[in-house]
Amino acid sequence: MNIKSGLKKHIDKIDKKLIRRIKMLMIILFVMAGVLVYEILTSHINLLWVLFGLIVGLIVGLIVGRMFSIRWHEEKNKVIGKLDVIGGIVLAIYIGLSLVRHWIFAHWFVGAILTAFTISFIEGVMLGRIFSLRFHIKRVLIEQEKI
Repeated sequence: MNIKSGLKKHIDKIDKKLIRRIKMLMIILFVMAGVLVYEILTSHINLLWVLFGLIVGLIVGLIVGRMFSIRWHEEKNKVIGKLDVIGGIVLAIYIGLSLVRHWIFAHWFVGAILTAFTISFIEGVMLGRIFSLRFHIKRVLIEQEKI
Protein backbone atom coordinates (compact mmCIF):
# COMPACT_ATOMS: atom_id res chain seq x y z
CA MET A 1 0.00 0.00 0.00
CA ASN A 2 2.45 2.62 -1.19
CA ILE A 3 0.95 6.08 -1.91
CA LYS A 4 3.70 6.70 -4.47
CA SER A 5 2.78 3.73 -6.62
CA GLY A 6 1.44 4.68 -10.03
CA LEU A 7 -2.15 4.56 -11.11
CA LYS A 8 -1.34 2.76 -14.36
CA LYS A 9 -1.27 -0.61 -12.64
CA HIS A 10 -4.78 -0.03 -11.32
CA ILE A 11 -6.37 1.60 -14.35
CA ASP A 12 -9.06 -1.09 -14.44
CA LYS A 13 -10.21 0.00 -10.96
CA ILE A 14 -10.76 3.64 -12.03
CA ASP A 15 -13.90 4.90 -13.75
CA LYS A 16 -13.37 5.84 -17.41
CA LYS A 17 -14.80 9.33 -16.80
CA LEU A 18 -12.09 10.06 -14.23
CA ILE A 19 -9.41 8.82 -16.60
CA ARG A 20 -10.79 11.00 -19.40
CA ARG A 21 -10.91 14.01 -17.08
CA ILE A 22 -7.24 13.60 -16.15
CA LYS A 23 -6.21 13.06 -19.79
CA MET A 24 -8.17 16.11 -20.92
CA LEU A 25 -6.55 18.28 -18.25
CA MET A 26 -3.11 16.99 -19.25
CA ILE A 27 -3.65 17.75 -22.95
CA ILE A 28 -4.87 21.27 -22.22
CA LEU A 29 -1.98 21.75 -19.80
CA PHE A 30 0.61 20.82 -22.44
CA VAL A 31 -0.97 23.04 -25.11
CA MET A 32 -1.08 25.99 -22.73
CA ALA A 33 2.51 25.32 -21.68
CA GLY A 34 3.52 25.71 -25.31
CA VAL A 35 1.63 29.00 -25.54
CA LEU A 36 3.24 30.19 -22.33
CA VAL A 37 6.75 29.33 -23.53
CA TYR A 38 6.04 31.20 -26.75
CA GLU A 39 4.86 34.27 -24.80
CA ILE A 40 7.93 34.17 -22.58
CA LEU A 41 10.32 33.89 -25.52
CA THR A 42 8.69 36.55 -27.68
CA SER A 43 7.69 39.10 -25.04
CA HIS A 44 10.69 39.05 -22.68
CA ILE A 45 8.55 38.41 -19.61
CA ASN A 46 10.14 38.11 -16.19
CA LEU A 47 10.00 34.45 -15.17
CA LEU A 48 9.25 35.42 -11.57
CA TRP A 49 5.76 36.61 -12.61
CA VAL A 50 5.18 33.35 -14.44
CA LEU A 51 6.38 31.35 -11.42
CA PHE A 52 4.19 33.45 -9.11
CA GLY A 53 1.18 32.80 -11.37
CA LEU A 54 1.89 29.07 -11.37
CA ILE A 55 2.17 28.93 -7.58
CA VAL A 56 -1.01 30.94 -6.96
CA GLY A 57 -2.83 28.86 -9.58
CA LEU A 58 -1.55 25.62 -8.04
CA ILE A 59 -2.93 26.64 -4.65
CA VAL A 60 -6.29 27.53 -6.20
CA GLY A 61 -6.26 24.27 -8.18
CA LEU A 62 -5.69 22.21 -5.06
CA ILE A 63 -8.63 23.97 -3.41
CA VAL A 64 -10.81 23.58 -6.52
CA GLY A 65 -9.82 19.90 -6.60
CA ARG A 66 -12.43 19.57 -3.87
CA MET A 67 -15.16 19.95 -6.52
CA PHE A 68 -15.46 16.23 -7.06
CA SER A 69 -16.05 13.65 -4.37
CA ILE A 70 -13.81 10.70 -5.25
CA ARG A 71 -15.10 7.49 -3.70
CA TRP A 72 -15.36 3.73 -4.15
CA HIS A 73 -18.47 2.42 -5.92
CA GLU A 74 -19.28 -1.01 -4.51
CA GLU A 75 -21.44 -2.22 -7.41
CA LYS A 76 -19.05 -1.13 -10.16
CA ASN A 77 -16.05 -2.10 -8.03
CA LYS A 78 -14.30 1.06 -9.23
CA VAL A 79 -13.21 4.50 -8.09
CA ILE A 80 -15.72 7.09 -9.27
CA GLY A 81 -15.99 10.85 -9.05
CA LYS A 82 -19.19 12.70 -8.29
CA LEU A 83 -19.92 16.38 -7.88
CA ASP A 84 -21.26 16.97 -4.35
CA VAL A 85 -23.02 20.05 -2.91
CA ILE A 86 -19.87 21.71 -1.57
CA GLY A 87 -18.15 20.82 -4.84
CA GLY A 88 -21.00 22.48 -6.73
CA ILE A 89 -20.54 25.67 -4.71
CA VAL A 90 -16.79 25.59 -5.31
CA LEU A 91 -17.44 24.99 -9.02
CA ALA A 92 -19.80 27.99 -9.23
CA ILE A 93 -17.24 30.25 -7.53
CA TYR A 94 -14.49 28.88 -9.78
CA ILE A 95 -16.51 29.56 -12.94
CA GLY A 96 -17.35 33.06 -11.74
CA LEU A 97 -13.71 33.85 -11.06
CA SER A 98 -12.68 32.31 -14.37
CA LEU A 99 -14.98 34.69 -16.21
CA VAL A 100 -13.49 37.78 -14.55
CA ARG A 101 -9.88 36.67 -14.00
CA HIS A 102 -8.52 38.79 -16.85
CA TRP A 103 -10.24 41.85 -15.38
CA ILE A 104 -8.95 41.02 -11.88
CA PHE A 105 -5.35 40.57 -13.03
CA ALA A 106 -5.56 43.68 -15.25
CA HIS A 107 -5.42 45.75 -12.05
CA TRP A 108 -1.79 44.72 -11.60
CA PHE A 109 -0.52 43.66 -15.03
CA VAL A 110 -0.75 44.96 -18.58
CA GLY A 111 -0.03 43.67 -22.09
CA ALA A 112 2.10 40.57 -22.53
CA ILE A 113 2.74 40.26 -18.80
CA LEU A 114 -1.03 40.06 -18.21
CA THR A 115 -1.35 37.33 -20.84
CA ALA A 116 1.58 35.32 -19.49
CA PHE A 117 0.46 35.68 -15.87
CA THR A 118 -3.11 34.64 -16.74
CA ILE A 119 -1.91 31.61 -18.70
CA SER A 120 0.51 30.58 -15.95
CA PHE A 121 -2.25 31.01 -13.36
CA ILE A 122 -4.61 28.78 -15.38
CA GLU A 123 -1.85 26.20 -15.82
CA GLY A 124 -1.27 26.20 -12.08
CA VAL A 125 -4.99 25.66 -11.47
CA MET A 126 -5.04 22.73 -13.89
CA LEU A 127 -1.92 21.22 -12.39
CA GLY A 128 -3.43 21.55 -8.91
CA ARG A 129 -6.61 19.83 -10.09
CA ILE A 130 -4.58 16.97 -11.61
CA PHE A 131 -2.56 16.53 -8.40
CA SER A 132 -5.75 16.65 -6.33
CA LEU A 133 -7.54 14.07 -8.51
CA ARG A 134 -4.55 11.71 -8.47
CA PHE A 135 -4.15 12.07 -4.70
CA HIS A 136 -7.82 11.37 -4.00
CA ILE A 137 -7.91 8.41 -6.38
CA LYS A 138 -4.84 6.91 -4.72
CA ARG A 139 -6.31 7.51 -1.29
CA VAL A 140 -9.53 5.68 -2.22
CA LEU A 141 -7.58 2.79 -3.76
CA ILE A 142 -5.45 2.49 -0.62
CA GLU A 143 -8.58 2.52 1.56
CA GLN A 144 -9.98 -0.32 -0.58
CA GLU A 145 -6.58 -2.03 -0.44
CA LYS A 146 -6.31 -2.13 -4.20
CA ILE A 147 -2.80 -0.64 -4.21
